[in-house]
Order: sequence, then structure tokens, then C-alpha cells
Amino acid sequence: MNWALGVFFKLAMRSPWRNFNQGQRKPLQAQRQALRRIIVANQNTEFGRRHNFPALAKVSDGRLWRDFRTSVPIRSYADFQSDIEAMKDGKKNVLVPGLPSMFSLTSGTTAEPKFCPITPAFIREHHRSHLLWMYRVFLDHPQLNSGKYLVLTSPANLGLTKGGIPYGCMSGKQLADQSIPVRRRLAVPPAVQEISDSEGRWLNTLLFALAHKDLSLVLAVNPSSLLAVASRLREKAEELIEHLSRRELFPTLTPRLDKALARRFHPTDERAKELREIFQADGTLLPAAIWPKLQLISTWQGGASSFYLPHVSAAWGGVPQRCLGLRASEGTFSIPLRDNTSSAPLAVCGHAMEFVPAEVENLEANTPTLLANDLEQGKSYRMVVTTSGGFYRYDLGDVVEVTRFNRSTPEISFIRRAGANLSVSGEKVTEDQLVEAMQRAGEKGVLLNGFTVTWEMENSVTRYVLAVEYAGGTDRFFQRQTLMREQFQEMLNRFDQALQEVNCEYAAKRRDGRLSDPRLVLLADGSYRDYYASQGKEGRPENQVKPPHIVHPATPGRVPVPGTRFFDLAKIEAEI
Repeated sequence: MNWALGVFFKLAMRSPWRNFNQGQRKPLQAQRQALRRIIVANQNTEFGRRHNFPALAKVSDGRLWRDFRTSVPIRSYADFQSDIEAMKDGKKNVLVPGLPSMFSLTSGTTAEPKFCPITPAFIREHHRSHLLWMYRVFLDHPQLNSGKYLVLTSPANLGLTKGGIPYGCMSGKQLADQSIPVRRRLAVPPAVQEISDSEGRWLNTLLFALAHKDLSLVLAVNPSSLLAVASRLREKAEELIEHLSRRELFPTLTPRLDKALARRFHPTDERAKELREIFQADGTLLPAAIWPKLQLISTWQGGASSFYLPHVSAAWGGVPQRCLGLRASEGTFSIPLRDNTSSAPLAVCGHAMEFVPAEVENLEANTPTLLANDLEQGKSYRMVVTTSGGFYRYDLGDVVEVTRFNRSTPEISFIRRAGANLSVSGEKVTEDQLVEAMQRAGEKGVLLNGFTVTWEMENSVTRYVLAVEYAGGTDRFFQRQTLMREQFQEMLNRFDQALQEVNCEYAAKRRDGRLSDPRLVLLADGSYRDYYASQGKEGRPENQVKPPHIVHPATPGRVPVPGTRFFDLAKIEAEI
């Protein structure tokens, strides 16, 4: 985005920004308008006719939410699945007018990826929120205009449904649909996402990025992707520099794509020499050293992602981080306005949102809901959403906390997925509690690429098992084995103590012996990278795959128990 484009963008966004601020002052009115827009646009669909949308489109503002909640039950993805399958087969006017323009895949928590309908109206809702996010980012960081952008996404096109509708990843589609001036600032051409092999895609992404010294912005939906970049730079530094010196990309096994990417790849001898000198001096390639002009990192910050942010800062040089907000394949629900926080105001002018107190564990079709103006600071809620993408009163499954208010609109921070917990003896340890315990445990400890908690039962002894991948590599661990074992044991002790402090039931089970002392295992290098790649091969967008922080064993026994997802791939190198 050059200077002239930046000026034009700011001028064009003045009116949308005023509308955003007005919506923040009157969230109930903004949400009512969003709901009515969705109902009117979809009243002639099969779903709309089944649920009285033509009559709802005509009711007064005062009755709209009440009548809508009476007509439409709260629904899960499974409740929509038969309609989605019909649309995948080419049936029109089911959940949305006509057919979706594509389906966005999301990893979800089920065995199979979810297919989320994407329509032009949904894209407009999403795009309005994204432009507001961009507008504030460039106001706060005008220097971003001077450099290139490294955007890590998943592929926009992964295939066609039986009815001929494309499916892929919303983040990839959004990148591919950027305007020409924005695409010219991308360090990595979107075509790299067409590479079918996961490792080849990563390595060619790095080659394109390494060719540019002037990266100013790095955007990755998942912070684990940023650690994957740092890990591959460390492991493949010499090989990457050699390819850069020869101006040679890694083969994609697709001649057409090889030629297309080669035309875009223009590293200089000067840049290759510079990287070689950095490698010789430091013994590695650190993002902070090779991209010294980096101004901002944008990624998820809420929930489990918060564990990875200090590790990202350590590898990338401590530059400011701007949260992407609560975004999913199902929609965009908050718009962050500040750096280094996951707290962000609700996007009240986009989708229609309802909330259920988090302590209500099982949602029924008629579970009472709250609206944006009903929420209270400091309390947690589960989200139910309605969008122009064919999801109506959809149980998103995300639990958020109201952190503060922006004018009259709640600011929220993602906490966890509903139902994600470990409960061997009734303790119900949630993912966010595990993350907090690991953050406390790692304050004085070693850097990790990831962690996973499971449990084992052997000879009537039940305990938690903490599995970690050391960012320094297993070679370094075994070279300094005595010292490292002491450090890991200290980390395990701090984790156990912190978990007792954040979960009183876990503490009670530890005191009365129902849960024995936890055990720590060291995973082989690349365990999490291999897990993400395996999920990609199963059809899940790799950059959307969440770290496996909670894993339930397939059967009682000593970890690793055969048949347990993640541990079937991960190799244990040492036990503490």
C-alpha cells in the first residue's frame, strides 16, 4: 500500500468508521438492523419459509428479537448438516438464496471438517469488519506502508463438492481477493498456497519471504504458524540460503505451478550474501535478525493462543502484536482496536449475536439468551450467532469474557471452546486453566514449541501427563541432560502447583490422592509440526488447526496408549 493508496483508503473509510462508532454507541439498534437485514434477504429460502421469515421481516423493532427466538431454535452444526449436504449436491435456495459461492472449511472439534456456506452477503459482512480492523491498524502503524507483508494462510481452493461448488479456506480466499495494489505488497504470492505438499508449501513460502529484507507486517491466523516459521528457519537455514543463492525454488511436482512461481521469484545476490553472513555470525536464522524492519505481527491472541505469544516475541524480536479478533469460518465477531490485547469490541454492525451465561453447559433449543446490551463486565458467555452465510441461531461453541466496554458496546476476549476439559475424577480442568498454569510454569523456564496434557491410569495410579516439545531441540537437551532434567522437573512442579491454584477441584483430588504426582515427557523435535501436517492431509486447513492441548487416551494405560490421537504420531524422547 503506497502513500497515495493509503490516503485514498483513509478517506474511503471515514464514513464506515463513523457508522462503526455510531453502532458502538447504540449496539441494540445496530444488532436489530443486522438481524432484520439477514431475515429479509433470506425469507424466501427453504429454511426461511420453514421458520416464518416472511412474517418476521414485517414485525416491529420491539418484537423482532423476541419473535425470531420463538421461531428459530438454537441449533448445532449437526442440525444444519442435512441442508448443507443438499447445497453441496447443488440444491438451491436451501439455507441461502441460490447456491453458496463457496464453502469454507473449518477444523472444528469433530472428526470431520465442517463446511460453512459462504455467500456474497456474508463476504460483505466479513469484509466490512476486516476493513475497519485494517483502518485502525494503519492509523496506529502508518509505517506499515513502507514494507512488504508476509501473510500465512491456508489454501483458498481445496476442491469441488459433488454439485460443483468450490471449497477451501476463507483466509486464503480473502488473500486471493485483495486488490492489485495490496497484492503487490505481498512478499509471498497467493499461488504458493496451491502447492499440495505441506512441507514444500512451507519451504517455498520461506524462500519468497527471505528474498525481502523490508517485511513490515506479518499476519498469521494461528500463532503456532509463526513458531513453525522460526523452527524451519533454524532447522533448514543452510538449505534455504543455498536455494536462495541459486535462485531456485523447491519443486512443487506441478510443472505449471513451478513455472508460474519461478517468474515471481527474484532474490538478489546481495540478499543471499547478507543472510549467509547472519547465519555465520549467529549460527542460525532468527526472524528478528533477518527482518529488522518488522513493525507489527497480527495473529490470534485469545484463549490458548496466549501461551504462544511470549514464544513468538522471543523469536520475532518483541514487535507489537495486534489481535485478529474473534474470527472463524462462521464469521467475524469482534474488531480489535489496540495492540497486545485480545480484548476487542463486538462487531455489532456485522452478524447478529446472542449470548448464554457460560455456566449453562448444555444448550437446548429454547435456552434463554441475552443480547449485547445485556452483558456484564467480568462475566463469561457462550455465543449463538446468525449470519448471512446460512447459520441461524448457531451455537458457535466459543466462550468469551466481557473485559470492558467501548462506548456502550461490550469488549470480549475469547477464553476457550465450550466442553474442552479434562475430568478424570470430576475436576473439570478447562483448556484456559491449563494455559494459565503453563504460563506460570514457564515464567522462569525453557521455551517450548507446544504442550499437551493427557492422563494415564496404570496399576490403580491415575495422574496427569504433561507432554512438551523443547524449542531448543532434543540434541541440546541430551547434551545438557542433567541440567535440563532439573529445569523440566522445576517446570513440572510449578505447573502442578499453578493448576491446583486455578482449579480447586484438581487441588482437592491431588490432596486426597485420587490424582497422583503428574509426569512429564519430552517429545521429539517436530512433533507439533507433524501433527498439523497430518491434519492438513485429512482435509483440515493446516493454519487453522488448534494445538492439541487436551488429549484423552483411547484406553487406560501408560502414555502413550495406542489409538490415542496425537500420541500415535508423537515420539517420546525422554521421561521426567
